[in-house]
Amino acid sequence: MPTADPAAADFAIDEMPGAAMHAVLRAARDAGPIVPTRFLGLDARLITGHHALEEAFQDEEAFPGHRMYQASFEPAIGESFISDPDPVSHLRTRKLATPAFRSRAVSRFSAEGMAPLANELLDTLEGRERFDLVAEFTARFPYLVITRLLGLPREREDEFHDWALALLTFRDDPDRALAARRALSEFLAPVALARRQAPRDDVISELVTSEVDGRRLSDEEVFSHVRLLFPTGGETTHGSLGNLIYALLAHEGEWVRLVKDPARIPLAVAEGLRWETPIAALPRLSASRPTRFRGEEIPPDTWVLFSIAGANRDPDLVPDPDRFDPDRDQPPNLTFGRGPKSCPGLHLARRNMEVALRELTRRLPGLELEDHDAAIPRRTVLRCPDALHVRRTD
Repeated sequence: MPTADPAAADFAIDEMPGAAMHAVLRAARDAGPIVPTRFLGLDARLITGHHALEEAFQDEEAFPGHRMYQASFEPAIGESFISDPDPVSHLRTRKLATPAFRSRAVSRFSAEGMAPLANELLDTLEGRERFDLVAEFTARFPYLVITRLLGLPREREDEFHDWALALLTFRDDPDRALAARRALSEFLAPVALARRQAPRDDVISELVTSEVDGRRLSDEEVFSHVRLLFPTGGETTHGSLGNLIYALLAHEGEWVRLVKDPARIPLAVAEGLRWETPIAALPRLSASRPTRFRGEEIPPDTWVLFSIAGANRDPDLVPDPDRFDPDRDQPPNLTFGRGPKSCPGLHLARRNMEVALRELTRRLPGLELEDHDAAIPRRTVLRCPDALHVRRTD
């Protein structure tokens, strides 16, 4: 049986399915605000308590957010507002990139385009009794939302999905990730030029025309922020949606309650994001000098894992935190981070999940989970089910 000792766990390698990860996080939380663990076979530190993690998110000197990005995603995705260590220029670049997450085009598509897109995917399930909702829906819908927001050709959406997934493989397959970066750049270059000359109602047009303090994004910065959308807006939303569907189907009666009362969908989304977040342990690199946090000495360049999942199940945040309960009061949690490097895409992510769940419960009112083991959320950095094998019962 897997150990619940955080010092014996490796948060990059161990699968930690379902309750196994939460047992480790509970043990870590009981042991103190920051405890030893492993990450990629290296000595690391783990922060799990809600108050301690909220403090850590705000401490950019001890845990600068840009260092993790530079060490992992930047070679494949490029420089973005996340990788900028200077607070002033970070804020300016973040404002320039905001149209990728919150803009007129995003608001319009959210209101008018998401539901038809969800139904495009659900139409392919008509007449089928059994299917995998991960392969058929949750792993596709968030990426298609992004390509539609960008105004990219629909006939190339599968190609963009492949490139997006390849960007995430940089650690294990750098050649594949860098090839995907080049392919995306080569495709986006003429698109960006065309949008500068004749803007349309899409996110790329807003990125190339946005201006803050007399500065605009260069083409390469536009490409980087487009590439950034796929892991931040695609993969995490795919995980959030899969985790939520698992929770609803694994807890008897919850799916039927939403079918009967769709007004409860925002409550279910909020609880799902708290109960099983897709970024269970966010890696950060500590400062390049020795530092201290909550009385503990942290060596330079140490992986420090911000356990959002542990903080969201802290009894100091909510009572009976391991229970999935959409009707509970929802105090502010740390699913989307805190401080200057917090996630700007939280509204888009929530809207993705709400629309997807509304259409799923409307079109598929009777669903039964057939393979519980495959549906249990796994891994820590990007946590989600491997599959959601379901059977229609309506």
